[in-house]
Amino acid sequence: MKYGCIGVFKHCFGDSNRVTQFEERIVITEAASYEEAENNILSEFSEYATNGTVFLNEYEITEIVDERDSLVVEVASSMKVFEGDDEEYLEKYYYDQKPVSCDDVGWKHAWYNIDNKRSGCTNCQEEREGQLWKDT
Repeated sequence: MKYGCIGVFKHCFGDSNRVTQFEERIVITEAASYEEAENNILSEFSEYATNGTVFLNEYEITEIVDERDSLVVEVASSMKVFEGDDEEYLEKYYYDQKPVSCDDVGWKHAWYNIDNKRSGCTNCQEEREGQLWKDT
């Protein structure tokens, strides 16, 4: 049997300009039982959680039902209980992955090199011309 799992991780950085990032990581394993799948997954999550990455011990494991005639196979899912309308849900859980600009929320930009001509910020969606990563 195959199992999919979503696990929640936190990435901490030694750079005070970088904002902590949370990751919902999806993995797949093959196992004879749910318990074996859980052991496989938790062991792998433990190995993944190093160098500033912390496993928050939150996860959901689901058995994968492989429909042979389907072009798409669901490997994991996460259900959230939310009282509100569609736009409120999307604003809270989907659109807020990163702010448009650190300037909008009072953060500092943490620049990285995109292509030696442009800089991108790890904390927000902003990109700017120039090698700003060299100044940080």
